[in-house]
Amino acid sequence: MRSSAAELRIRADQEAGFTLVELLVVIVIIGVLISIAVVSYLGFSDRADSAVAKANVRTVVPAMTAYYTEHSTYIGATLTTLHEAYDLEIDDSSASRYTISNLNDSSYCLQDHIGDWYAWTTGPNEPIDSGTASHC
Repeated sequence: MRSSAAELRIRADQEAGFTLVELLVVIVIIGVLISIAVVSYLGFSDRADSAVAKANVRTVVPAMTAYYTEHSTYIGATLTTLHEAYDLEIDDSSASRYTISNLNDSSYCLQDHIGDWYAWTTGPNEPIDSGTASHC
C-alpha cells in the first residue's frame, strides 16, 4: 500500500500542470468579464445621476409654486428665500448645484447638476428634462 519513491517520481512526471496558453486564455476571459462589468457599472452610475438630478428639481418645484402663489411672480425667488420661507429641504452641500434663472412674472428656469448630468424645468407645469449639457 505504500508507494516507493520511484513510483512517486514517475507519477509526478506524468502529471501535467496548466500550460501557459491555458493560463493566458483564463486571464483574457477574466479581463473580458471585468470590462463588461465596468461598462455596466458606468451606465448604472449615469442613470443614477440623472435620476437624482431630476428628483432634486422635483423637490424645489413645489416651493417655486408656493412662492408664485404668495407673490404673483417668480422674480426674487432664490434658494435661500425658498429654503427659509417654505422649509425647502435641500442639502446645503448640494445647493450650489442648483440654478434658478430666467425669472419673470410667469416662468422660471430651474436646474440641478449632478456628476455629468443636468436636469431642468422651465416651469410652471413643464416636464423635467435631463441631459449632459446645461440648459439654464
